[in-house]
Amino acid sequence: MTTTRRSFVATLLGLPFGLNALASHAQAAKWPTRPVRWIVPFAPGGPGDVTARIVTQKLAGIWGQAVMVDNKPGANTIIAAMETVRSAPDGYTLFQPMNSTMTVNPFAMSKVPYDPVSSFSHIGVMTSVPLLVVANDTLPAKDIAGMIALAKAKPGTINVGGGNVGQQLAAERFARDAGVKLQYIPYKSGSDVTKALLGGEIQAGFDGVPAYPTLLKEGRLRALATNSPTRISLLPDVPTLAELGLKRSEAPIWHALVGPAGLPAEIKDKIARDVQTVLAMPDVKDKLGTLGMEPTWKPEGEFVELIKSEAATMGPIVKDLGIKMDS
Repeated sequence: MTTTRRSFVATLLGLPFGLNALASHAQAAKWPTRPVRWIVPFAPGGPGDVTARIVTQKLAGIWGQAVMVDNKPGANTIIAAMETVRSAPDGYTLFQPMNSTMTVNPFAMSKVPYDPVSSFSHIGVMTSVPLLVVANDTLPAKDIAGMIALAKAKPGTINVGGGNVGQQLAAERFARDAGVKLQYIPYKSGSDVTKALLGGEIQAGFDGVPAYPTLLKEGRLRALATNSPTRISLLPDVPTLAELGLKRSEAPIWHALVGPAGLPAEIKDKIARDVQTVLAMPDVKDKLGTLGMEPTWKPEGEFVELIKSEAATMGPIVKDLGIKMDS
């Protein structure tokens, strides 16, 4: 067979694959040609919803198409997750899950109708939401070291509050890391935790950051630490638990972005690049900062590993605590 003929045959044999690749690139180049639906598993007004609206407003400008936030609260984010799983993998339905969707629900619920890894196309982790260890004057300790010493001297006498299962798990991770026993008091919301702290019902709390800067400035409460990887811009003088030696206590809440399983790689990559561009914008950083959020992009591979590592940590804790969110 001559060189020319061999080249011709090779071209014919490779043509279907080449055409598929070209078609896939062409599809990504045109996407989006209509509005994109961005599913949020929370009611309007909360930090997750506000984050979505900040990001989607910028993406609409980049994509030249409306990006519509669709609030689907309920069932510990499962309603929104399943809405996504059942959608076509064409890039026109995206979903903003959080930790509990991927790493708590599978252990805290008797049956979850999705797999955190195989049911989704993982685009990336967008933001982390540190929790603040905050205390009032009924806690004699003035810092984390003092709190740990007191808890060791008098096990179970420090009352610590939280407003959701994520905050409970953060408190338990801290207690296990420090080798102490705390008395956890559950509340219905973060605002209830703040009220309990101000009223002296509890001595300390694990809660979101946004409610506290003014109270800290006024001296009505004091911040002991955050559970973020690094200090946050809103409270730069507050140390992290990790830098105080409690590295296994690092457990900020995170918000991510996924699509249905089977999302074409070219579209997924385009979405990832554009979301990273938005998160790097100074005004976006500033707006997220007022919510106590930090842009912390983690690409697909790191995102999947985060799910697996957190599940390995959270699963035994959820089981030990007997947490059941559907009982």
